[in-house]
Amino acid sequence: MPAFRWYFGAMAVSALGGSMATLAVTFAVLGLGGSPGELGLVLAGGTVPAVLLVLIGGVAGDRWDRRRIMVGADVVDCVTMAVLATLLLTGHAQIWHLLVGQVIGGVCLAFVGPTAVGLMPTLVDEDHLQSANSVRMTTWNVASIVGPPLAALLIAAGSPGWALAANSVSFGVSALCMLRLPRSRGSAEPGATPWQDLREGWQAFVSRRWVVLMVAGFATYQATVLPAIFVLGPVLAERHFAGASTWAVVLSARAVGALASGVLLMHWKPRRPLVAASAMVLLDVPFLLALAYGLSVPVIALTAMLSSAGVLGSDTVWESTLQTNVPADVLSRVSSYDWFGSMLINPIGFALIGVVSQAAGATEVIVAAAVLLVLIRGALLLAPPIRAVRAKEKVPAATA
Repeated sequence: MPAFRWYFGAMAVSALGGSMATLAVTFAVLGLGGSPGELGLVLAGGTVPAVLLVLIGGVAGDRWDRRRIMVGADVVDCVTMAVLATLLLTGHAQIWHLLVGQVIGGVCLAFVGPTAVGLMPTLVDEDHLQSANSVRMTTWNVASIVGPPLAALLIAAGSPGWALAANSVSFGVSALCMLRLPRSRGSAEPGATPWQDLREGWQAFVSRRWVVLMVAGFATYQATVLPAIFVLGPVLAERHFAGASTWAVVLSARAVGALASGVLLMHWKPRRPLVAASAMVLLDVPFLLALAYGLSVPVIALTAMLSSAGVLGSDTVWESTLQTNVPADVLSRVSSYDWFGSMLINPIGFALIGVVSQAAGATEVIVAAAVLLVLIRGALLLAPPIRAVRAKEKVPAATA
């Protein structure tokens, strides 16, 4: 699979650069005297355009040359990071420059996300699709482990600008690798308007009940479980343990779990993929309860490992199922509705969970998130459209 090797190279190097960028931007804002509120605004700057434009990104992924979209986004990101690095290294950077850079990155993500989902089936055959997705997601997790320490070294040695310069180079290398991919164009109706494309994508999305049910589950997860883990988790680590050092152990354990899951899914293909994907997310429950009740650090770390393994495994199986059961001509658009639905209420959950926990208590809110997760995943496991989807079987659009 020579084409996938080039894609893997592009994705691996850009993932490494991207994992360095978050830390670099954080310390760049703080180094410029930014407040916590300004830091939050900058870090969230990419979310709004990503949510608002992801449906347009799906239309583009089904209509235009997918390789050109991926290369174009890499070039834009490369130039953006180079400009920010230059501003920081020359002492001319301001906080609003970093905000603009995040917004531009969010715009690129809106196009890259759905396009990449549609691109993957053109690079590998169906039998190897889950393994390829597993390799891709495992590589992202490796990058998330390796990237921040490298960024920290560059920041300590000189400036956050050097880490952003490295990120710029990574996007440039990624663009060169992407140029080696074959052309991949969706087969959307040539004379259709963008609105007609959106409507056709919506019809393809809602006609597959298994897709709608899974995305509804993802949306509630994004708005409840993720904030419970990543907002209230550090609060309880500070309250019961050693704060940041304990939370670092938890995050490292999650990274190990994700890697183990990636290796497993290179070889195991569940017969009922959506049942498996829904069940694997339930591995979050022991972790949530261990956090809520302040169990020992080894127990929390072990459950964190299982939690992350389940989530990454679920994501891998889900994406592979989407790619093998949705026609290529609407795949990027259906994926864009998946992205849109999953991310839409995520900021609301992150914004409200702190307020709710102050009123009800952090432990109680995390337990409530765990109970809600069990109820929703239990309902999905029993839903006929979820159970009907089997590996390597095409699901009719109107009856799924």
